[in-house]
Amino acid sequence: MKKSVLLLCAALSLSACSLFPPPYKVPVTQGNLITKEQLSQLQIGMSESQVTYLLGNPMLRDTFKPNEWHYLYTTLYATPDTKKSDANDLVLIFSDGVLTEIKNN
Repeated sequence: MKKSVLLLCAALSLSACSLFPPPYKVPVTQGNLITKEQLSQLQIGMSESQVTYLLGNPMLRDTFKPNEWHYLYTTLYATPDTKKSDANDLVLIFSDGVLTEIKNN
């Protein structure tokens, strides 16, 4: 009787992780979170300081293209079965300190 109880406890403890649903994993977000409200306020003709005030500092300023600002935002959703990620890239192009083009990928 003791052996069967011990064997049963050992079997349940070794398979305990697979008996329960997987734990909830919080999505991991990185980068510049830009809301729809901020995007609606963004207008061509704004100065660099106005854009910085509205959206914050860009995640990436290209050395070879100093007039191109990249606002990157990624979210990683990790589940036991799959790993899914969403990536958003907002590119702002300036000419003489004035916003001339908006590319929202």
